[in-house]
Amino acid sequence: MHSNELLFLAHSGQPYRGSVHLSFVSVGESFDTREFKRYITSLRSCTFYAEDIAYEIYTKIASSIKTDSLGVIVSLSARGGIAQRLSYGEDFVVEHKNNIFQIG
Repeated sequence: MHSNELLFLAHSGQPYRGSVHLSFVSVGESFDTREFKRYITSLRSCTFYAEDIAYEIYTKIASSIKTDSLGVIVSLSARGGIAQRLSYGEDFVVEHKNNIFQIG
């Protein structure tokens, strides 16, 4: 699962933007992707240290559904010339797939 809509505030008040990548093996449970999007957009009003955002998302998902494995990777856009990639949980490789509905 992937979302490019991550936005949250740093303690300085400056916004962080980025994307979230999830990998999990469910134990008979899952969650609605619309609810996941609502959760990601709800983070816009929250303040975090950049280093804590992957853990925050991981704990929210881990408390919502039972999984055999769960991994979260957060890729933050460059701020001050520094881009960050943070992960928590299981390691996985992010796969980028072409949008089959893209026109042009």
